Amino acid sequence: MPETRFRSIASHLISRIVLLAIVGMSLFVGLLSIWEYESGKSSFKTIMEQHANASLLPFSHALCDIDPHVLRQQVHGLSRLPQVGYVRVQAAISGELFEEGLSAPEGREATLKMDIPAPAGVLGEAKIPLGTLEVWKSSSYYAEQMRNAILGMVLGYVLFTVMVCVAVMLVMRRQLQEPLRQIAIFARNLKPNGLPQTLVLNRPGRDYVDEIDLVAKGFMQLQSDLQSHIAHLDLLVAERTSQLQQMVDEVKRLSLTDALTGCLNRRALDERLLAEVERSQRYSRPLSVVFLDLDRFKRVNDEHGHATGDAVLREVAWRCQRELRTQVDWLARYGGEEFLVVLPESGVAQASQLAQRLGRVIRDQSIDVDGLHLSVTASFGIAQLHGNETMDELLSRADAALYEAKAAGRNCARVSAL
Repeated sequence: MPETRFRSIASHLISRIVLLAIVGMSLFVGLLSIWEYESGKSSFKTIMEQHANASLLPFSHALCDIDPHVLRQQVHGLSRLPQVGYVRVQAAISGELFEEGLSAPEGREATLKMDIPAPAGVLGEAKIPLGTLEVWKSSSYYAEQMRNAILGMVLGYVLFTVMVCVAVMLVMRRQLQEPLRQIAIFARNLKPNGLPQTLVLNRPGRDYVDEIDLVAKGFMQLQSDLQSHIAHLDLLVAERTSQLQQMVDEVKRLSLTDALTGCLNRRALDERLLAEVERSQRYSRPLSVVFLDLDRFKRVNDEHGHATGDAVLREVAWRCQRELRTQVDWLARYGGEEFLVVLPESGVAQASQLAQRLGRVIRDQSIDVDGLHLSVTASFGIAQLHGNETMDELLSRADAALYEAKAAGRNCARVSAL
């Protein structure tokens, strides 16, 4: 999407002011022109009446004496006035015309028309005019006068408009444009890693608030709300992360734990025993394993049911766990009624002693299940890791020793020979 062209509020407002000024000036010039025209027309008529009245007596005597030379002189003198465009005197008796001017009126109505009366006492009481005086105003003169007057007013109006625009621009820049620019920069930088910054407007002190202050206050409130919301989200994320981690740990624990006995399952056994074998071989440390198999356990399931058999397995696992070294030795259910004890840092002698103890804790005390007192025994196969032996080879030797114990009559332990 193309970036929108930036235009400041001050320039936009000034352009509107200039547009309004042009419209106002056009109306003003139109009204002024009409006023100047009417005013000039009235002024011309007044001035011409004064000059005409002053010229009536010479015109009257010249017409009475039928003196063309004087008439032409009077017409010439009147036409030389700057306000006059054309002068015409017509004798009433002869109809002769005496006229002079810059341009003929060509059918235009005279601006001033007056009758030239006879001199006093010539015709007695009769008021018969000797001729008519017609005067046309000078269009070019009054156009120039109107143009100069309007131009002066327009220049003054333009100067006033420019001054107003400059004043508005300065006020807008200080009171509106600069604060809005600071707010825009603040809003653009309003990011989670920049929330602690504070919006400070460079404005003179006032005892009131305006729209700019309200906008700034709104952004500050938004900043505060965002900080609170982000802090709340961080807390929720931390809680959810902790819960998820607990769930992951629990799922992992369950995936590595035998559901019946609570000890490690076959999957965990394979992972941990392989690591123990590698560690033992890397650091040349002893490692032994003990296979444990409950004797004739199938009879317990057949005679008392699988629920009773499960209870026996849980009890045997619990008794064995008590005999192991905490966070060193560990017990895993290998399958069915068979368990594997892993003994890091232990040789065959220590493994044999542990097997003897486990045999006693299983055999010497009966297992009580729903009122039944069951006595069980176990057989043990012991093997110690040697050289570069693999995990499967170690388990295979321990399993072979277990079968030897079973063959020897059960309820005993046998050590694998290399």
